[in-house]
Amino acid sequence: FLKVISLVIGGLAVLANLLIMMKNISTLKRCTSSVALINKSLITLISVGDFLVGCYLLTIAMFDTAVFKKGYCRAQVEWMTSFQCSTIGVFSTIGSQISLF
Repeated sequence: FLKVISLVIGGLAVLANLLIMMKNISTLKRCTSSVALINKSLITLISVGDFLVGCYLLTIAMFDTAVFKKGYCRAQVEWMTSFQCSTIGVFSTIGSQISLF
């Protein structure tokens, strides 16, 4: 049940934030004031952070479903020291920090 929820939330986060980024980036040139430009830029920046967190959720859910299945406990140390875990950890940290900004 938790895997399905993670996949759904991660997928929705990725899709929704992609739409927000495309919409805001395409309308940046039409901003008539500096306040509007700053507002759209900040919204785009937050959506980039949320997009990265969504990618993190999707990747964790896919690794859990496809690679580990029910054997995560046996592969825990190997996973936590792997390049893939480090890479998605960077995505998670950067995404969280951008969203907090």
